[in-house]
Amino acid sequence: MDELLDMFLAGSREFGARVHAVAPDRWSAPTPDTEWTVADLVGHLVEEHRWCPPLLHGLDLESARKVVAGTRNLPVGGGTGANLAEAWDEAALGSSAAVTERGALDRVVDLSRGPTSARQYLGEMTFDLTVHSWDLARAIGYDRPLPEDLVGFVYGQVRQLGDLASTGLFAAAVEVPAGASTIDKLVALTGRAPG
Repeated sequence: MDELLDMFLAGSREFGARVHAVAPDRWSAPTPDTEWTVADLVGHLVEEHRWCPPLLHGLDLESARKVVAGTRNLPVGGGTGANLAEAWDEAALGSSAAVTERGALDRVVDLSRGPTSARQYLGEMTFDLTVHSWDLARAIGYDRPLPEDLVGFVYGQVRQLGDLASTGLFAAAVEVPAGASTIDKLVALTGRAPG
């Protein structure tokens, strides 16, 4: 199987494991992404994964938006535990099915920034899954580490992008010791303090 596809599916499983580990009283807890609670963070990934199937099936943004609006039969962002976990499972199942279709990674998707290769889109989603799995674990006290092959893959991809803060989506990178773990180096590039 394609390495990018393997890593996307691994990231999806890891995020899902953390979603299902959220205790009922932790959905309103803060996360390292300071603008989001645990519920907001999970809702963000639910939305992202709901967009994946229509985009990979060649719909333009407006058509995809209508499809996504029609899938919102479960609450997102501010929803409660069981509903958000169910919404995640539904969205992850849909995105996993879409990316594993024959030829899916050879397609072009219509994003707000313009036509983008499906491989680049999937790489960005894998990055989000990995970093937000770390965020979620920190927020809920989940102590099982992310797989090193997943973290190493994403770190290798992100390191090639240069200064993430220049995009306006991330804070300035945080300094870490040379001997820091790969996950610490990865989250530090996004402006998160790994300590």
